[in-house]
Amino acid sequence: MTYVAVFDIGTTAVKGILVDKDVQLMEEHSVELTTFVSEEGMIEQQPSDWWEAVIQITSLWWKNGISPESVRAITFSGQMEDVISISEADAYRAILYSDMRAGKEAKWITKQCPEIRSYTGNNVSSSTPLAKIKWLEKHSPDQYENTKKFVFSSKDYVIYKLTQETVTDPITAATTGMMDLKNRIWNETIYQTCRIDEEKLPALLEADSVIGTITEEASKVTGFLTSTVVINGTGDAGATTLGAGAVHENDCYFYMGTTGWLAIVEKNKGQLDTLSESHFNLAFVEKSHRISVAPLLNVGNVHQWAAQLYIDQHVAHKYETFETLIEQTEPGSGGVLFLPYLNGERNPMIDPQAKGAYWGITPRTERKDLARAALEGVTFSLKQTLEMYDLKDQRTITLIGGVSKSNHWCQMMTDIMNHPIRVPLNSEYLPSIGVASTAFIELGWCESYRQFVNSFVRNIPSKNYTPNQERVEVYAAQYETFKKLHPALQLVYM
Repeated sequence: MTYVAVFDIGTTAVKGILVDKDVQLMEEHSVELTTFVSEEGMIEQQPSDWWEAVIQITSLWWKNGISPESVRAITFSGQMEDVISISEADAYRAILYSDMRAGKEAKWITKQCPEIRSYTGNNVSSSTPLAKIKWLEKHSPDQYENTKKFVFSSKDYVIYKLTQETVTDPITAATTGMMDLKNRIWNETIYQTCRIDEEKLPALLEADSVIGTITEEASKVTGFLTSTVVINGTGDAGATTLGAGAVHENDCYFYMGTTGWLAIVEKNKGQLDTLSESHFNLAFVEKSHRISVAPLLNVGNVHQWAAQLYIDQHVAHKYETFETLIEQTEPGSGGVLFLPYLNGERNPMIDPQAKGAYWGITPRTERKDLARAALEGVTFSLKQTLEMYDLKDQRTITLIGGVSKSNHWCQMMTDIMNHPIRVPLNSEYLPSIGVASTAFIELGWCESYRQFVNSFVRNIPSKNYTPNQERVEVYAAQYETFKKLHPALQLVYM
């Protein structure tokens, strides 16, 4: 038996898994991570923790009887938009994607390089690694000077520890504010205008590129053979897109966690600065396409808020009880509508001042109506976001993330969207399955990403939901009213 080893290096944990030629998963292990947070907005992790987690996971594999000789290749998925400073000694603490201290630097970059979006396809914000590097240069000049190379994903650092090579992939690089999205290279105009030392940037290689083999030092601590091939892999958005089976034009999926996003695969065409400013544009593993990501700030957090508000705090199974409550009222919640913008919103509109609001309450309104309306409001917002892409067909949409565990919400989604919904089982492993394709291609186990998706990903057991036409009509009428509410309230928000 031979395997590909996959490491998914996320924010909360490092997951390791072995994948065989038939995409059967074995030896799944995870190690939780510590995040350092301050009131000033610092959000950091220690890169050595990622490395130690990899060592712990490999030791479990060998202890459980897996032979190092059976691992043919290693590949990775990892959090993106990080800034990891690698020095001669090792690495400083990583500034994570959610660290927002670089707001002033982001404004400075936009002023210095106003055409940046025409190169990268994205605006610069405080989460953009380019802004974080400038922040680091100002606030920690010694660290900046001592940095030999910057890398931008947690998986890049682990690759460095395994091979001593500093690389990143185009999907991760697309989040940095420095990559030319069309040509998949570091943009000279940007890094020169912003006075970034080109020598500090990592090599930019495709996701299925072989970076090298295991160094003797890394072999001693991990147990991998020095002949084991190390593949570049991809940032988490690319891995999740592959794991969701999105490889053709207009293939799309919703990720629904505390926050969420809609991702859709598009052809590389048109001027980048004409794309929606509320969407994030990333490279894709196939050079002819890109991933358009529409992030939403209010998804599972609304579910959590409503469950806490409408279910007694002493109830043991809060979400199951909430599910029972919303089943007691009909679709449409007795005419009540809810704007779900508890934390402002980025899609379907950019409005940081937006607030949550109920509309349509009457003397007949009950608690169950208010509870159900909260989830319907989130789903109407998702529908508005989907309509920004103007899909012409009624294609199946893949749904992943914690929210997909709610059967009632999944049916609500298919009725409101009027699209079939597919929910893969064990979706927490989809990024690992998706990024395994990068090693499968290198090893000759499959010919292309599309073949991998068609042969393996789309055969993953799934639960499928289809629209109920009677409910579709009820929701269609309500949706027209929902779309009028935010514009009507904008003056109140100001």
